[in-house]
Amino acid sequence: MLIPVLEELRSQGCRISVLGLTTAEEPLKAAGFEPIGFRHLMTREDDRAQRHGIRLATEMKADGQSVPLAETIAYLGLSYADLEDRVGVSAAEQHYREQGRRVFLPLNPLRRAFDQFQPDVLLTTNSPRAEQASVIVARERNIPSISLVSLFGLQIADILADQVCIPFKATIPQLTARGVSPENLVITGHPSFDCADDVLHQESAGLAWRTRHKIEDHCLVALYAMQPGMDAQSQLIEASLEQAAILNPNLRIAVRKHPNHTEADARRVIKRFGNSALNASLETLATVLHACDLLVTHHSTVAIKAALIGRKVAFFNLDDDISAYGLPLHSYDWATFSTTIEAGSRAMATVKRESVECQQVRGAQIRQEWNCDGQSHRRIAETVLRVLKSQTASRAA
Repeated sequence: MLIPVLEELRSQGCRISVLGLTTAEEPLKAAGFEPIGFRHLMTREDDRAQRHGIRLATEMKADGQSVPLAETIAYLGLSYADLEDRVGVSAAEQHYREQGRRVFLPLNPLRRAFDQFQPDVLLTTNSPRAEQASVIVARERNIPSISLVSLFGLQIADILADQVCIPFKATIPQLTARGVSPENLVITGHPSFDCADDVLHQESAGLAWRTRHKIEDHCLVALYAMQPGMDAQSQLIEASLEQAAILNPNLRIAVRKHPNHTEADARRVIKRFGNSALNASLETLATVLHACDLLVTHHSTVAIKAALIGRKVAFFNLDDDISAYGLPLHSYDWATFSTTIEAGSRAMATVKRESVECQQVRGAQIRQEWNCDGQSHRRIAETVLRVLKSQTASRAA
């Protein structure tokens, strides 16, 4: 979501400093940036954070594969030490036991990052923990902040930034209802939607995948995009898919793990689905999206990419209606939302295969209505530059 904007700002002559945490580090490096992580913020005086980090990394069985172990230790340790500093040792232990990492708001580590970067403006997302802490620290230091709404983050963290870039008009009521001033909202589109370009026009790859896996034309493929850290929702989805496969013997379930999942996580789910299951983690996202007829998930922009190329989408959650995320689904002719196994399995079992032409027409309509013109990163960059110019003028005055 952020990399295209950072690349545009860099092309405009901005000096970009990036705090790239956990799994963000590698894609940022691949894009030519030099991100720092929490491990670069550690000092020799951080014995307490080091001890906490080692303990918590051991508890979560961090293997150092998707994220360097030193980064995991630093992230957990500095965040936990900051929690102790804010609420005390006993309260920190209780809060972490009840809420896990959700309780982190690492203000002190972010203050160190600001000391190192000395930024003129902050660009971040509205995600919780470090991103939310960065906006608070920016406000402490009178540094203007700009937030990109992560579509499925509308209910995750408070929108505190001075300017909030949103994907489309339908997002406005969701934010103003939470007290965000309309004057602070800028409709820019969403870079993750523009990135749908990377999955367009690859129908032949999807057909080849189906052929390779001996999937007959009358069979329906549901692509399950796994998401980490939402076990209850995952159980809801997996139970619904399991029941749907019983209701419709022609349903095949392609399982795609999230980067934060291990191979063992994916194997567990595949084993649960038995003969109906396929491993979709080894192919490109474009290939398996074009191979599927239905994308099944909860909070994931993979679902948006599927919608943007005309695939049907089944959203699952435990309590909130999907409309709470501001998606303009009125223009989308097949999206089901389910909070029960019965309703979800029935909806998925009755999905019919469509022609490629039908999917292409649906996708083209959605891309037009959702501001997917390939320019959202430029509109967001213009917002940043406008704030920078205003800040410079204010200092001069």
